[in-house]
Amino acid sequence: MRIFRSNATLTVTVFTTLMLHGQSSPKVIRRKLTENGKPIQDAAVFLQSLDDEKCAKLFSSHKENRRSLTKLERCMHDLSTASTNADGQYQFAVARPGWYAVHFLWDLGTKPKNPQTAFVQGRWGVMYAGSKDSSGKYDTMAQDGPFYFKGEEDAVRDADLQF
Repeated sequence: MRIFRSNATLTVTVFTTLMLHGQSSPKVIRRKLTENGKPIQDAAVFLQSLDDEKCAKLFSSHKENRRSLTKLERCMHDLSTASTNADGQYQFAVARPGWYAVHFLWDLGTKPKNPQTAFVQGRWGVMYAGSKDSSGKYDTMAQDGPFYFKGEEDAVRDADLQF
């Protein structure tokens, strides 16, 4: 009888612990990517982590000297990749608070009106190939600035790019 009670107590303790941990779902970095108001489908979305605020500032400084680039390579890490769905939505579950950045790659069907192949739109830096690729589209990349994710609520990183 004593062994049964010990096993029952252990089972209840483990079950209660699992239930308590299960109630706090991980927070996410998520949202929607659109181009001229239409969802960007099948974009490759990348989540990067930055070691600390100093790294985030270096990332934002756009310094292109060898020393700064080497420091940035050491403090910036690719974490995960996702694809946008039919509605242009993506999501990353994030385990801990910290500094992050999001960038994504997709193909434009028509050449942007902006004659520059690199420009800023809102908080996004955008670059596209000045000519069509072998599929007849324009390879395009957008980079978000660094942000601090507290882990207390979802972080929303929308992009509605106008071309």
